[in-house]
Amino acid sequence: MKSSLRVFCWIAGATTLSVAHSANLVPNPDFDDGLDGWSMLGTSGVMTLDSTVGFPTPPSLHLGADTLTPTLGSGAESQCIPVDDGTRYDFFFNASGGGVSGGVDAFSDGDCSAPLGSVDTGASRSAGGTYAVTNFLLPDGAQSARVMLASIPPPLGSGADTLFDHVLFGASGTLLDGININQEGLTGTWYNTTTSGQGMQFVIQPDAASPGTGSLFGAWYTYDVAAGGVDTQRWYSIQAQVSSNSTIAPVTIYQNTGGTFDAPPVTTAVAIGTGTLQFGSCTFGEFTYNLDDGRSGAIAFNRLLSNVDCVETGTPTNSPSDAGFSGAWYDPALGGQGLILDVSPSQINVATQIFGGWYTYAANGAPNSGATGQRWFSVQGANTISTGSSSLTVYESTGGTFDSSATTVTTDQVGTATLTFESCTSATFAYQFDQGDLAGTSGSIDLARLGAVPMSCLTTE
Repeated sequence: MKSSLRVFCWIAGATTLSVAHSANLVPNPDFDDGLDGWSMLGTSGVMTLDSTVGFPTPPSLHLGADTLTPTLGSGAESQCIPVDDGTRYDFFFNASGGGVSGGVDAFSDGDCSAPLGSVDTGASRSAGGTYAVTNFLLPDGAQSARVMLASIPPPLGSGADTLFDHVLFGASGTLLDGININQEGLTGTWYNTTTSGQGMQFVIQPDAASPGTGSLFGAWYTYDVAAGGVDTQRWYSIQAQVSSNSTIAPVTIYQNTGGTFDAPPVTTAVAIGTGTLQFGSCTFGEFTYNLDDGRSGAIAFNRLLSNVDCVETGTPTNSPSDAGFSGAWYDPALGGQGLILDVSPSQINVATQIFGGWYTYAANGAPNSGATGQRWFSVQGANTISTGSSSLTVYESTGGTFDSSATTVTTDQVGTATLTFESCTSATFAYQFDQGDLAGTSGSIDLARLGAVPMSCLTTE
């Protein structure tokens, strides 16, 4: 990955956007007024206020199992909210506990008495995080709506008890207050809870262009619009200028094609769309895209691994740690492919991880294969940088569809790798494939860091 790979530059003169935030239509969204504005949905379960736990702060709504029939779920709904069917909406909520679902029920009258249809997140097993449906239209004729939250019983959930907080529903692009993007702590891996097997990675270099103005480089791992095998994998790169004076960044989206796995030729990035990026917290954000082929949408995402340096208020700090090895890495001789590495900083008595996205091409991909010759893998393993090397497992994901949960993604182990950092600017990535199209292939890539060395990197040059 070098300048010819992704046109990695500082994008001088990028436009700063301003957004009207916090246009939330949900009364009592953080349950600061107790349960006012909320009522039980259905007859099973119990609804109480938990004054000790909250996301981000207490209190939260506790939906509990039915005391007589614990296998039944429970639900809550907001009071009636005026809406219209010509506005695109976003819906977010935070949850932790068992199985979880949420949605917006639409009605054809003004007082929520004539059901019309609904839009929902689908049911998921909750490990804690933000759940969302974004950039959607309500059914034709909608005049009012209620927000619905549900705790799903086993076997999906570990139990029928779930905590909910910070419920947001309103016009698309108006709900996230936003935090400073010009900070290293937002570097990492991000995913949407409803579209497993695809996601994004961002590398942020604060103040890279000038004080208060940094750069963002990212990768987007997804699929074609139709499900299939490895030839339907798709990856894009993302580039933006970020400012401490704006919580939203305009981005350019690029695509590289015509390469060959771990071999020449160098490929060139071609701009294929634009979008925006903003973070509502250190663990949640939203990405919007408008591709030249007509595809558009909004993706809500959660952080995969932790980063202790991210701050939501005040001045970002960059304490020295092995998280400083996170970033974009490539072989300068093979511009057009590489890895973005996300290193969760090691902690005493806590197992931490390294996660990487490896964007490359098919073994016989060059030069006329187009997008069908793209390939990407994920690599993951324990962070053992302090011992000299980290052993990683290589995974391949197939069967997904572009920005959709319509099909099931299959993720298989296809190889192993060893990652060794020699310094803050050089590393070695040795790989061995034993499954998939590359079975029997092995090699070693001498990696160089793309961009400046983060202030947080442990070693000095």
